[in-house]
Parts: sequence; structure tokens; C-alpha cells
Amino acid sequence: MFFDLYNQQIKVYLATGTNDVESNRYNLRTVLEKAGMTILQSDGETDENIIFSKMKSANCSIHILGNVNIYDTDGSGYKSMAGIEYRMARKLRSKDYKMFVWNPIGKIYNVNAYINNIRRDIVENTVYSDKTSPIVFVEELRTIMNVKQSARNDLKNADIFFLYNEIDADTAEDISNMLQDVQSIIKLGISMSHNVDYNDYINQQLANTKMGVVYYNYAADWAVSFARQVWKDTGGGSSQTPIIVVGNEAHAKKEELKIFDGILDCVVDDYTRIPLDIKILFDKTQTK
Repeated sequence: MFFDLYNQQIKVYLATGTNDVESNRYNLRTVLEKAGMTILQSDGETDENIIFSKMKSANCSIHILGNVNIYDTDGSGYKSMAGIEYRMARKLRSKDYKMFVWNPIGKIYNVNAYINNIRRDIVENTVYSDKTSPIVFVEELRTIMNVKQSARNDLKNADIFFLYNEIDADTAEDISNMLQDVQSIIKLGISMSHNVDYNDYINQQLANTKMGVVYYNYAADWAVSFARQVWKDTGGGSSQTPIIVVGNEAHAKKEELKIFDGILDCVVDDYTRIPLDIKILFDKTQTK
């Protein structure tokens, strides 16, 4: 089940990155595409007037920080396209145009201490983020750019409420299809391409379900953060509906779930065995 609510599409200008952040930029672009945003970029254009016009047609811009100083006049990247676009965005920022500055490294070392100067220069309509996950960063961007619509759907009684990020839809569908042969199941794919507030619906549906499952393959950062929030919102340790977190071992790692030790049951396994793992945990929760 996906909520397909119409929202105005966000136009994002994805600024040029210095060489050291190219992999971060590629991963971010992939997430932005999956989130259904319109992406504008220089595409190799060097005419600053054309680039400024293109940037101006967007709703916001994203600038990725790394180890190359694009901010200070004596910085090694100040005259690079990344530095030029950064200064263009500073001229554009207003109530109608937001400038997002992303530091995926998170920590600040001596080599990129210039980031402290950027942080001190943050003013209204500029957003600095050091979220290391591009998925979490894009969700943060979407929350700031739009007011979320509330998800609405009929509540149903079921054994399992199966939740996953749309990014992991392929394996999630396989698992839920195998699982529904032995359990009654309700599926919810969290879609990043729509600015929907799922909180009320999830909390209400969990109250009508015997167990909640948060599944992930690629979206580890999202799943861990999401599961923690849902657990807290539904009463934490006093919740009447147990929640488990399961990951596909093709990309998931057990270390990612250590935060839930003693709090939630977690499993990392081959996705073909996950339906059985869920069934075993379901039976376990029902005998308590």
C-alpha cells in the first residue's frame, strides 16, 4: 500500500561538488531522484549568468562540503564552480529560496576547519546539516520545504503491520508476499516522493495489529531512526504492540541494530529466510 497524495514537486539545484565529495553527490542525487524531486545542475555549463538563471528557477539549492575550502577567499576551492555556486546561492536565499549546506562527513577536522566559518555565517533561509545519511538529509530537506499532508486510510485488524522504505520495495514485496501465506498482513511503503505525515496512521494501525515489522535493505539509517521513533510514539516498553526490525543481510549489518539491544527484537538474515524469522518472532510475542 502506498499513499499517492499530490504535492507540489520540489525543484532542487544540486550544486557542483569538489572532487572529494563526488561519491556523496552521486548518492545524494540517487536519493533525490527516488524522492521524486526535479534536479537542476550546471551540466558542465561555465557561463555564470546561465548557471545563476538556472539556480534561480529552483526552490532551493544543495551545497556539499568536504575537505576543499570553497568559502574563504584564500581557499583552494574558492574559485571552483562549487565555490562560485555557493556564493550565488547566498545572493538568492530568501523566504522563497532556501540554501541547504550539507556536511556528510559530520566531524570537522583541521583540513576542513573552514566549515566552522560557514556555520557561523548561517542566517535565515540557510540550513546546515551534518546528517551523514543522504536519506535522512533528504527527509530533513523535504520537511523544511513543505508542510506534510496527513496520511488517511481505513484501519484494519491484522497479525502484522509491515513497514518499509520505498527504496527497498523490491525485496519488501517478495518478503510480504511470502509472509501473507501464513499471516494476515498490512503493508505500508513509506514514499519519499510524497510529503506525507504517516505518524497518526501508523500509530493507529499498530494499535489494531498484533506485531509491527520495520524492514530494510539499503535504507539502514532511515530504518533505525524510523523504528526508534515509532517505538517511542507508541509507548516504548509499555506498548501493547511489539515491534521488530529486520534487515536483508545483502546490505544490512548486525552492528547497525545494536542500539536496540534489550529494547526490540532484531534480525539480519537472507531475505528468503526473513518470512520464517518473522513468523518465529510473531509466535514468540504471542505467547508472552
